[in-house]
This record gives sequence, structure tokens and C-alpha cells, in this order.
Amino acid sequence: MSIAAYQTLYESSVAFGMRKALQAEQGKSDMEARIKELEEEKRQLEQTVLELKAKCEAIEKRESERRAMEERKHAEEISFLKKTNVQLKTQLEGILSPQKK
Repeated sequence: MSIAAYQTLYESSVAFGMRKALQAEQGKSDMEARIKELEEEKRQLEQTVLELKAKCEAIEKRESERRAMEERKHAEEISFLKKTNVQLKTQLEGILSPQKK
């Protein structure tokens, strides 16, 4: 091979190397941008998770309080009905007792 051929081969390989280096650098900057985007998306999703957990806890607390209130009302109503039942039984027995004598 002649010197000119070697020089052409050298220049061609240098140009190829430069293209590959530029492509790698471009790919690296694209990946860094993508990483930043994904990290921001991750941060937003984590914030959403925290907000949803807080909402869920608030709903659970509210429902627990509501359920306790309903149970308390139900117990009071049962107690009232039992007292009323005893009073009505007593009155009925009082009404029926004198008739037997």
C-alpha cells in the first residue's frame, strides 16, 4: 500500500472514531435528560402516593368515628326500647292483675 492509501485509511478511521465519539456523547446527554425526567416523574408519583395515603387515613378515621357513633346510637336505642318494654310489661301486668281479683 502506498503512503497516500495509508493516509486516506488513517483519515477515514479518525473520522469514524470522531463520529462514534459524538454519537456516544449525544446518547449520553439524551440518557441524562431521560434520567432527569424519570426522577421528576418518580418524585411526583411519590408525592401523589403520600397525598393518597393521607386521604385514605383521613377517610378511615372519619368512617371509624362515624361507625362508633352509629354503634353508640344503636346501643342507646336498644337500651331505650328495653326500658320501654319493661315499663309496658309492668303497666300491662298492673292492668291485668286487678281484673283477676
